[in-house]
Amino acid sequence: MNQSLSATQRFSELFAESMAIGRKSNGGTDRMALTPDDCAHRTWFAEQLLEAGSEVRIDATGNIFGLFTWDDSAPYILCGSHLDSQENGGVYDGAYGVVAALCAARAIDEAVRAGALTPAANLAVVDWTNEEGARFEPSLMGSRVFTGTLKLDDIEQAQDLDGVRFGDALREGGWQGNDEPPQAAAYFELHVEQGPSLEATGVNIGAVTGNWSAVKMDVRILGEQSHTGSTPMHLRKDALYGMALLTVAARELADDFTRRGIELRTSVTKVRLFPHSPNIVTSKCQLHLEVRAESEEVARAAADQLAATFAGIEKQSGTTIEITHTEVRQAMAFPESGVSLIERAAETCGLTCMRTKTVCGHDAIALAAAVPSALMFVPSVGSSAHAPGELTKPDDLANGVRVLVEILQTSLSQGGLA
Repeated sequence: MNQSLSATQRFSELFAESMAIGRKSNGGTDRMALTPDDCAHRTWFAEQLLEAGSEVRIDATGNIFGLFTWDDSAPYILCGSHLDSQENGGVYDGAYGVVAALCAARAIDEAVRAGALTPAANLAVVDWTNEEGARFEPSLMGSRVFTGTLKLDDIEQAQDLDGVRFGDALREGGWQGNDEPPQAAAYFELHVEQGPSLEATGVNIGAVTGNWSAVKMDVRILGEQSHTGSTPMHLRKDALYGMALLTVAARELADDFTRRGIELRTSVTKVRLFPHSPNIVTSKCQLHLEVRAESEEVARAAADQLAATFAGIEKQSGTTIEITHTEVRQAMAFPESGVSLIERAAETCGLTCMRTKTVCGHDAIALAAAVPSALMFVPSVGSSAHAPGELTKPDDLANGVRVLVEILQTSLSQGGLA
């Protein structure tokens, strides 16, 4: 029994509709969590779930579940991703996995009702709230509340740059539900790679074995407000100068590790300055600093090494540097059963497959803390990600849907990830 043809045909139509919602003239989108465009996208998704005959549940965090229930006593296999995007982001990241899951689930539901498949579990399609963390921090918000590693009370007060609280945006958008989420036996996620490996090697499918570690720090640099014209350079305590030195130090640290044969990725982002005037030396700078490495030990050691440069930056710029918050994303491994299932499904579909790791965060990483989970990639063109130029070729999109159908059929037959 193979329902992938009908799933891919339906996917082509629905994903075109998905891409059109909130799309900008540059080809990208600004569907950040709980903005009007994201809410419009969520509404469209819920309508598609109802049209497919599923029961729609919305939990207290705004996660949307489309339940295909064939046995009231059986747990659910979850499959999906996220609909929210980065600011000026792409239309493939996250949304591809949600729409693909919907189309795969609908085809499988039709097969079950036709007597072509006898499942040992039920199936639920899911859109996780605020995966990106672009508007509200932290990222992976909905999936982490689902697994219990975050509490709703802990994130309701999270604010965007305009001071809007997550809890208020959730309620005002009409997306705070009171439904009980389904009991999960396993979770599967299909995503564009957002990296170069699959395209470079000409491989169709990536079976993700685990993720890189990341040390994420919120940093505040305090200087002293003064006049940009009258204040001599040697008397300035410029927080922006301190930020510039820190940014260079972060880049040089990554370059140094690379020269030693250790891949390290660092970034300084989300910079906020005070005050905003062309005639005032910056007195305060807030920023987000990240250090990523395959090994958690390396990531932590590199972050410590970078923090050790702060004293010299403070002396040179006349500022004070404070780390106000630190979060560590642990490196973890996905179950071998899920990785090998992806490989077998790709082979069944006549496609090539390679094992790989993800540097990026995904909801599957959050789910893996509580539920057997698997993550699969399709190629990204030019490695473009979190940008309007994000692109995956239609054939590769369809290949992912085909493999996802095969994976879900197998896992439903055995009741989860064996």
